[in-house]
Amino acid sequence: MTTTAISPLAPGSFPELPPVAGVSLATRAATIRYKGRDDLMIAVVEPGTTVAGVFTRSMCPSAPVDWSQRALVESGGVARAIVCNSGNANAFTGAAGDAVAAHTAEAAASLLGCRPSEVHLASTGVIGEILPEDRLVGAIAPAVASLRASDPES
Repeated sequence: MTTTAISPLAPGSFPELPPVAGVSLATRAATIRYKGRDDLMIAVVEPGTTVAGVFTRSMCPSAPVDWSQRALVESGGVARAIVCNSGNANAFTGAAGDAVAAHTAEAAASLLGCRPSEVHLASTGVIGEILPEDRLVGAIAPAVASLRASDPES
C-alpha cells in the first residue's frame, strides 16, 4: 500500500540553510523504493577532512554500518564522502548486502579520486530486502556531476 499523506508532525516549512564551507551536497532519484522522490544523497567534503562515528550497539548492524565502522578505522578517520539512501536499509541482507555496500563505496571513490575507505555509507528503510545496486550505484555519477556543475570553483 502506498500512501501520499503527510504526517501531522511534519513541519509546515523548512528554513533556508546557508552553505557549509567545505561541504557539497546533492540528491538524486535512484528509484530505490518509490518513483519521483529523491532517495540518494551524497555529501562530499574537502580532501583530508577528519570524521568520527557513533554507531549502533545492535548485534545485527546493517551492511552500511559494518562498512562505515571498518572504513573509519582503515582510513584513520579521513573521509571524502557520505552516501546515504532511503527506502531500503540494506539490513539483514548477508553477503549480498555487503557486496552492494562495497560497490557503492567503490563507485563513489572512483568518481571522487579517493580510497573506498574514505566513503561512508548510511541507509534507511525496509529491512531484509536486497538493495537494488544498479539503481543506487547508477545514481551516484549524476549526483557527483551535479555537485561539480554547481560548484563555482570547479
